[in-house]
Amino acid sequence: MRNLIKADMQRILKKKSIWIAFIFMVAVVAGEIFYQVSKAPDRNFGFAVAAADGMSYVGLVLGTILVLNIYADDFKSTAYINVVGRGINRKKFIIAKFLDALIIIGGMYLCGGALIFGLQAGLGISLTSLEIRFLFLTFVNELIFTAASISIAALIFFITENNVLGILAFLSINMIIPVTIVFVRTNPTFAKYNIEKLYLDGAASSMFSDFMMGQVGAGLLKLFIILAVYVFAAIIASIIIFRKKELDF
Repeated sequence: MRNLIKADMQRILKKKSIWIAFIFMVAVVAGEIFYQVSKAPDRNFGFAVAAADGMSYVGLVLGTILVLNIYADDFKSTAYINVVGRGINRKKFIIAKFLDALIIIGGMYLCGGALIFGLQAGLGISLTSLEIRFLFLTFVNELIFTAASISIAALIFFITENNVLGILAFLSINMIIPVTIVFVRTNPTFAKYNIEKLYLDGAASSMFSDFMMGQVGAGLLKLFIILAVYVFAAIIASIIIFRKKELDF
């Protein structure tokens, strides 16, 4: 599995799209920070909010690119059939693909953090401990949300072996379903059930709020539920389904 991940990393890092995502991150985060700091009454608070907003855009773009490069490429080229045909365990193959995504996401967010704190020093911004915690939790929240979205999109890939449906699933998780929930909540009948808290986006936001308010126990419980329902369950389902798939070697 280590060799598979290494080969994937070498292939993915040669892709122009990954470096475009990196340039996008630098441009969006830096642009958002310079814009907000220039007009915010409180430069320090404006910096923290701008940095968090900038990174929220990165997750969607990066996640889409990772779904394309890690899953769509393999299914389009049928490379996954060759890998499995050479004796790679199907379970290890699925886990390796998810770890590919985590490594790239983690690396990108580390670069994002270095960029933000570099800009903080350059602009002479002084952040409070609360603002630093806000930024750290924003990073964690975005990373978990992106990873969960990818694991669910991967499940659709392994069920359908269709690139379009897999990519559509990722975009739906990030954009279409949250917007649909907002419209559904305008109906008083559904609004009272707080369905948004059951969905990944709402659950992650609720977890973020708990940690920000110092309610660590509640935050950890929600983190465990998110990982269990939206990450591990999706990976386990992918393993079960892909293990039973008939592949044309």
